[in-house]
Amino acid sequence: MSDHSQQSASAPPSQVLPAARWRAAAVGLLGSLLLAGCAASSSQSASSLLNDMLEPWPEGSAPVAEPDAGGCSTAQQCKVVLKALIDSPDRSWIGQRQPPDAYANGTRLFAFRALRKQLTCSELVKAGAELSAATKSLGGPVSSMTPEQVSRTRTLSSEVGIELAKERERRCRT
Repeated sequence: MSDHSQQSASAPPSQVLPAARWRAAAVGLLGSLLLAGCAASSSQSASSLLNDMLEPWPEGSAPVAEPDAGGCSTAQQCKVVLKALIDSPDRSWIGQRQPPDAYANGTRLFAFRALRKQLTCSELVKAGAELSAATKSLGGPVSSMTPEQVSRTRTLSSEVGIELAKERERRCRT
């Protein structure tokens, strides 16, 4: 290969993002889209919720959430809770079963998905048990959720549970 073809085939390091950063950005965007869809009410479209989520907080006004916060009612609150769950150093929230409607906004489910590869084997077991119980509790009507919300939440819970089980099988000796 000539020097010219080698130079044109590779971009400057500042323009090349590692695959892990691209993957993290894609997962974040997908999570935001799904979270917006789960949290959208009949009066607010998922796209407007997503726009709200992507807007930066005014300087010094970002709320702080506790990792075990039970729920969130706006996309911004869900974003703060999700970050708190992911950043929780002790991850004591894992395995703490919640009522079915606590999973409706997807925040805990996306936190499990985001942390999947960093969870210890013990945490994977606890998370799997929590999601199994959550999926079962979403098997029938839930008074505070529409049938569509129940269906979407049950599907996502089941998918994340399968992902965690595969991760546990891959890394952990039973």
